[in-house]
Amino acid sequence: MEKIPFVLGGNLQGGELVVAYPYDLVRSPWKTQEHTPTPDDHVFRWLAYSYASTHRLMTDARRRVCHTEDFQKEEGTVNGASWHTVAGSLNDFSYLHTNCFELSIYVGCDKYPHESQLPEEWENNRESLIVFMEQVHRGIKGLVRDSHGKGIPNAIISVEGINHDIRTGGVSLQKLSLACRHVRCAFALSSSSTMIVRPPQPYGTVPHTSPDPVTTKISPLRNF
Repeated sequence: MEKIPFVLGGNLQGGELVVAYPYDLVRSPWKTQEHTPTPDDHVFRWLAYSYASTHRLMTDARRRVCHTEDFQKEEGTVNGASWHTVAGSLNDFSYLHTNCFELSIYVGCDKYPHESQLPEEWENNRESLIVFMEQVHRGIKGLVRDSHGKGIPNAIISVEGINHDIRTGGVSLQKLSLACRHVRCAFALSSSSTMIVRPPQPYGTVPHTSPDPVTTKISPLRNF
């Protein structure tokens, strides 16, 4: 995962009907449950909701709970650490050490469904899987190049207001974001090869000033 810059992942599990998003490990060492959001919590909550809301059963108020916990109050989603703490989870590793936003997707109450149930389980999750995969097109993507058109490998991508940077895969970048979904984002590259993406201000007012002298450029850069 450190060599191939995945941006979105979902590990499919059974035994519950919920989508869990990081962090999975609590900050307080004496607690077993504690809401522990990432700097990109708004993106993770949207990704989780995009799956749960299009699943046939996850957000159906008429369905029975799988075991003892009812996730309806959070629309079929839950912060992993607030559910039960897990040290060294793939979700936390992916977020902290790669560019990938990964979630745990619990696709059914039965952890080991009988083969006769598989067609129904597929139909329950088919639309959700498609919608979830479509989320890779949110945010920004493009190529990072210097003023001579040469690619800048391993450039750092920073979004103002979010304390979590990513790096380009080779010279290409892709950053999942909700702020850049419908409004063009301002950007600036400094001499340290750090790209700064500014989420749009209210009413579409976007600053276009750079904190450092611009010595590099991005081409092409598309917003989605």
